[in-house]
Amino acid sequence: MAWRKSLDDPATAIPPPPSADRDRLRTLLGDALAGFADRIPDAMARELLHGDHGFLAPYQLSAALLSRLTPAMRAWQTPDVLRAIYPETPLSRTRMQPIAGALAAVGCRAFPAFCHFPYIPVAHMAEGRGEAPLIVAVHGSSRNAKDLRDGFAAFAERLGCFVLAPLFPMDLDTSVPDEEYKQLVGDRLRYDQVVWAMVEELSAAVRTRFSDILLFGFSGGAQFAQRLLYVDPGRLTAVALGAPSYVTSPSTVRGWWSGLGDFERVFGKPVDWTALRRVPVQIQCGTEDRLDCDIYSAEEMAMDAPAYVAYGRTRLDRARLLQDDYEGVGMASRLELIAGAVHAWSPHVETAKPFFERILRGGDASI
Repeated sequence: MAWRKSLDDPATAIPPPPSADRDRLRTLLGDALAGFADRIPDAMARELLHGDHGFLAPYQLSAALLSRLTPAMRAWQTPDVLRAIYPETPLSRTRMQPIAGALAAVGCRAFPAFCHFPYIPVAHMAEGRGEAPLIVAVHGSSRNAKDLRDGFAAFAERLGCFVLAPLFPMDLDTSVPDEEYKQLVGDRLRYDQVVWAMVEELSAAVRTRFSDILLFGFSGGAQFAQRLLYVDPGRLTAVALGAPSYVTSPSTVRGWWSGLGDFERVFGKPVDWTALRRVPVQIQCGTEDRLDCDIYSAEEMAMDAPAYVAYGRTRLDRARLLQDDYEGVGMASRLELIAGAVHAWSPHVETAKPFFERILRGGDASI
């Protein structure tokens, strides 16, 4: 490994942290890991103490990782330590990005106009596990994919699961440049196919089979998520819908996307109702998310005036409507109202976490 040759050169060595820093490091590690403080390489210790989060954050540490450190690594840089510990993957070639943890945007080879922000659990990579759960977290109109990834990162490390937060940039050449991904079917492509390509590429890169796929979406991302649930319920373990602005009723009275009337024509297959009824769904909305959400007209939604009025004006109205509609067709769903929350992504991520944890720990999958 030629990249290590310069690491033993005293002229390039980084001075070791003072002994007081090792005491601080023991405190940071906590009782369970404090015994590893003297084994941590100097550069890694500095990174942890300064909260840099460039390659490693404290919450990513585990006995599985730290027990594999050796005295020879004392003067190595953090990425070189991690390359020596992790199984060889395409990520091992990176120099300025982590080999695991929170990565920068990763391009999608199958659809080069798109990328995603992944979180790769450090303990999973250190132990060389072959399968893990995956959280797919979909942004709303603000396109804050990285925020959603970061919001789930510590949770994902603790539970040993990956996160994939796709970024759907605005496309000014489409008929609805800001909204198209939410409806799954665009002028030129299917956005569900973009996400599944990202999932398959990440799985191949980290040589991990995703044993469960947990889908989260906020606002416009919740619109995407509820529609992906109709298209591919058999691929999903659980779904959390954070304040969808417009909902798709599981009714055949209206066509896609406000209903399922022409679903088979659009997607080339019928709705798999058996699979759909097996997926637990958490519908979320803040109790103060009460502003009118009036983006589409009745004509655009193929509704008559009474149906448009019944659809509701606010996200809170529509979350309740969706819950009633799901119950009406026997879907396993529950409405979670978030006390005091307005239309903001963070409370919805926090509400999804205990739901997802119960699923991952093998609890009752029913709502």
